[in-house]
Amino acid sequence: MTTPKNPTLEAEKKKQRRVAMTTTCVKCGEALIAPDWSEFVSEQLVLNLWTCTKCGDRFQTKTYMPPDAEPKMSQKDWEEMFPPLLVA
Repeated sequence: MTTPKNPTLEAEKKKQRRVAMTTTCVKCGEALIAPDWSEFVSEQLVLNLWTCTKCGDRFQTKTYMPPDAEPKMSQKDWEEMFPPLLVA
C-alpha cells in the first residue's frame, strides 16, 4: 500500500524548484527573472535594480564575487561573442 501524497507539500516543492534560480520580490514574494538594470561597481561587486511585475515594488540587490573567481568563458570565446568595437 502506498502513502497518499500531500498536495500542499507537492505544490510547495514545485514552487521552490521554480523559484530556486530567480530573485523574489522582497514585498510580495513574486519570482523575478531579470533585473531592470545592473552596474558593475568593481571586479567583485555587481548591483542589480529590480522592479516587481506584480506589486511594482523596486529594490536593489548586491552580488559579490570571490576575489579568486575564475571566468567560465575563455578570452577567445568572449572576443568572438563580443567583438571589440572599432571607432574610426
